[in-house]
Amino acid sequence: MNITLLAKKGGVGKSTVSILLYEAFRQAGKSVIIRDWDAQGTSSKALELILGKGFSQPAKADIVIFDTPPSLQHTATATAVRDANIVLVVTSPSPADIWEADEAVIFAQAKNGSAAVRVIFNKVRKATVLGRLVEESAKQVSAPALTVTLSARECYQHAVAQGWKALDSAARQEVLQLIVALLSQK
Repeated sequence: MNITLLAKKGGVGKSTVSILLYEAFRQAGKSVIIRDWDAQGTSSKALELILGKGFSQPAKADIVIFDTPPSLQHTATATAVRDANIVLVVTSPSPADIWEADEAVIFAQAKNGSAAVRVIFNKVRKATVLGRLVEESAKQVSAPALTVTLSARECYQHAVAQGWKALDSAARQEVLQLIVALLSQK
């Protein structure tokens, strides 16, 4: 299964979500690789920290995660979307990010009509106005939002350097619920 993470802009947490999915699938006993096509190379750097320098990813795996550049015009973005079974558009609850997410959804739907295109809200603070309005905000996007959101948790930032062991039990539960919600989209 190919999962492409997509965002028109940077800063919404696409690489962090890539690493969280990678780690959750590994915990679930799946073979998984990340194809980091973002010029910043955040996912690749994270894997080096988590798995050690010199690690090598297998050529094939049960799950392939594509971490794309924050641009809808980049060739790698279009290629990853065309190859995807699931396109996961990453956004925060910020109105400006949601507008950009809808453009990413429309792009994905145009490039790959057979992929399940879904939205994941990341960096959600449920006690804030924006956090309480996620369900309403999701109606502004042309694809269904996953029912699971990712909270704004400091441990998710640490997971980029330390992997699964950086997550507390609530964060682990949230990420595992995310992969269950994601897999039900096939």
